[in-house]
Amino acid sequence: MRELKGVKSTKENLESAISGESYEFLTMYPAMIADAQAEGNKSAERSFSIANEVEKVHHNLYKKALEELGKNKETDYYICKVCGYTAEDGAPDTCPVCGAKKAAFYKVD
Repeated sequence: MRELKGVKSTKENLESAISGESYEFLTMYPAMIADAQAEGNKSAERSFSIANEVEKVHHNLYKKALEELGKNKETDYYICKVCGYTAEDGAPDTCPVCGAKKAAFYKVD
């Protein structure tokens, strides 16, 4: 990425990530969900719907990181192995997106 000039400042990288996540949950996944519904593919619809919810969470985490940039607050993150939901400062008892139990989460090192 560095050779392609894709690595920028932390602020610019977070702004780019926010933009990407916004596109995914506002445009990309809703279109994919609509296509899956039109095709009657319930499995794909569920998968895309879960991914869409997770992208909203990622978007909000990036926004928070941008707002707190330079404050040097350390945060632990826990990711659901089932759907990719990301929680701060501890895994929930149940994933709010897919319903997986706490044991499905792993701490990001």
